[in-house]
Amino acid sequence: MAVIEAARATHTTLETASVARAMRFYREVLGLRTHRSGIRSGHLIDTRGIYAAYIEMRKRAPQPVLNYYARPVSDAAAVDAAHARISAVRDQWEIQAITAPAREDPAKFGVGTYGFYLQDADGNWWRIEENDGPFGPVELPADAEPRDSIIPAGPISYVTLECRDLAASLRFYRDFLGLDVEPRGRYFFTRGNGGVNAIVVERGDAVLEQTVMNHHGITIWTEGAKIDELHAAAEARKDEFGIRKINRAVNQHGSYSFYLQDADTNWWEIEVWDGHVDPWTRAERRRSAE
Repeated sequence: MAVIEAARATHTTLETASVARAMRFYREVLGLRTHRSGIRSGHLIDTRGIYAAYIEMRKRAPQPVLNYYARPVSDAAAVDAAHARISAVRDQWEIQAITAPAREDPAKFGVGTYGFYLQDADGNWWRIEENDGPFGPVELPADAEPRDSIIPAGPISYVTLECRDLAASLRFYRDFLGLDVEPRGRYFFTRGNGGVNAIVVERGDAVLEQTVMNHHGITIWTEGAKIDELHAAAEARKDEFGIRKINRAVNQHGSYSFYLQDADTNWWEIEVWDGHVDPWTRAERRRSAE
């Protein structure tokens, strides 16, 4: 039995130097809906309902390419068209790196699609690829907001994470976080129990240290007292699962939660939403009432 039961991987977070610029980039280039949720924070959301928070930070942690977000487009021709359009405005958006379109080798970490990588102005990585990713084709809605973006509106089909030791990390995801896992050689898949799809790739000591502002959300539909129970369980079993740090539980941004850092330096927010309403929806309701 897992330490955390009946939970879902619901969201991720990104660091940015400018919330205003990030909002425009995610919407106008990547085809994701955005809004500002605070003075130094905002949200993006895809067409699957998976959301990410972005936080304005003066200094941002360097990100490895294997912490990328995948944005699928219809086919190889659409990949080439997106590459040409983004390359033409690279300087305008201060894009740090963009690779040539190519077919990825599936033997490396299960991705065999035709696509390209780009590193945005904040150092975050994205892969634009044909809609035949490792979790299968996803729905690309024909009529979805935004309608004028370079990458047509659609989902974030999966994300990637690094790990030091595959067997230990798989056990943490399965037996502590309670997520579904599928071993695949030197990497494993998780579908986040119906939430965020992720590929976790073994990198040994090459993993890059992550900060709490690049965390992943594990949401439970229960009462706040369960968070205190899970916090105690994490403290009691931290050595068993290689947990490096555990922060105290607090009420913030519409959740009661605590953060922990796993053996791979990735951070996780274990949370219950106030009223079981996700932060994107809560912010939209607040904006509508203003």
